[in-house]
Amino acid sequence: MGKKVTKKKSVPEHVDNDSLYKDIVLSTNALIWRTDTEGRLTFLNPSWRTSSDYDDDSMLGKPLSDFLAPMAAEHYINAFRNCLIGESVSGLETTLLSKKTDEISLEMNIVPVYDAGDIAGTQGCAFDVTEQKNADELLQYISAKDELTGLYNLHTFMSMTEQQIKSADREKKSMLIIYAGVDGMEAINDIQGRESGDGILLDIADILRKTFREADILARSGGDEFVISTLVSSKDHDKLIMDRLHAAIDEYNAGKGDDIILSISFGGAFYDPEHPASINEVLSQADEKMHEVKELKRD
Repeated sequence: MGKKVTKKKSVPEHVDNDSLYKDIVLSTNALIWRTDTEGRLTFLNPSWRTSSDYDDDSMLGKPLSDFLAPMAAEHYINAFRNCLIGESVSGLETTLLSKKTDEISLEMNIVPVYDAGDIAGTQGCAFDVTEQKNADELLQYISAKDELTGLYNLHTFMSMTEQQIKSADREKKSMLIIYAGVDGMEAINDIQGRESGDGILLDIADILRKTFREADILARSGGDEFVISTLVSSKDHDKLIMDRLHAAIDEYNAGKGDDIILSISFGGAFYDPEHPASINEVLSQADEKMHEVKELKRD
């Protein structure tokens, strides 16, 4: 039986690396550039035109920082200076401003370029991460918010209020935490339907937004309950805020003119920087007071 002869595949004896690298640079979606030691752009691959809408003549000879958002430009300039002393920079997040002033999020890698042993400029490669960043921001937003009302969820409320406590300590201000619970929500869902109940929760979220300041933290803690934290200069503001809330509810009911009368029980507790307590303790006190008010309404 004869031996099976396998014909060897022919391999090119010579690969033109310069031509190969040029093809890669010209065809890649990555943004590639070179600068001189003054930071002026000396080379741009075609992806720059696609991403920025600028033609080469508009960019060549100018610093790359001229085309970045102001804060991003500062970080890029610092990275550029590091390259001039022989350091490489990787993973630099920056923002390119297109000709239409659209913001394009980039992640950059920059290295020094040498000529006869001396640094002659820099060379960089950047990747457009705008879609990924937008997706990350959307996910972060969704994870921080209550899906129905758009207010913060309880987890985010706790985290943000911890930071607010630091401000209270610094500014020697009290912080008022208000717990709010809808009265008779179960009956509303049973009689009017869950869709009607959801509509009421949305209306309450709107009332809270109109009543409190943008700096205040508003959250739906779950079910038919809400929680608010606000910095106050005096504990006398407790009554003033509660009066505003009740007035907003009365105005809402007057404008509805249907069978559902909105009723909400409130309970408030203060964080005092002179007598510090944990956020959980203050929240628990506000919750207890809210349920005491509910019980009184049932009697």
